[in-house]
Amino acid sequence: MRTLFHKTNQTLSAFCGWLMLIMMLLLVVDIVSRTFHQPIYGLAEGSVFVMMITIYLGMARCEENREHVRLELGLDALPSRVRRPFESGVFGIELLTILIFLYAVVLDFLKAYQTGESVLGGTMEFSLWPIKVFTVIGLVFYLVELVFKNVQGLQGPSRTDQEVF
Repeated sequence: MRTLFHKTNQTLSAFCGWLMLIMMLLLVVDIVSRTFHQPIYGLAEGSVFVMMITIYLGMARCEENREHVRLELGLDALPSRVRRPFESGVFGIELLTILIFLYAVVLDFLKAYQTGESVLGGTMEFSLWPIKVFTVIGLVFYLVELVFKNVQGLQGPSRTDQEVF
């Protein structure tokens, strides 16, 4: 299961790279079209939506590689037997925070889907639920990765942990 999840994270990460390219192209076309006084409405707003998808789908891969910003200065100074309880406490706080956030995002997605919530960007109207479903998917993958990494960390470094990097 871990290998499947790792491959999925790699695929989502590669997809995020392509989304970044699309976002940059949208912004370049928007700037060029505005330079020639022929704006294409909705490109800037579309690039913001692409950016949101990129952020949430890339979170699990960042957690897999422990590339999130963490305050480790104090933890690194502690001996390993004292450090583990602190890391477990941090995991508990992370888990609770993500569960609350995921709950709120799922409720927000359901509301947006049921009401057909949309936003006006320039002269175009954008439905919000497609963006919010990617937020939910990204947070679910992040939550699973968070649990995987911390259960693995409690068991000590393993061969699969070294293979992932």
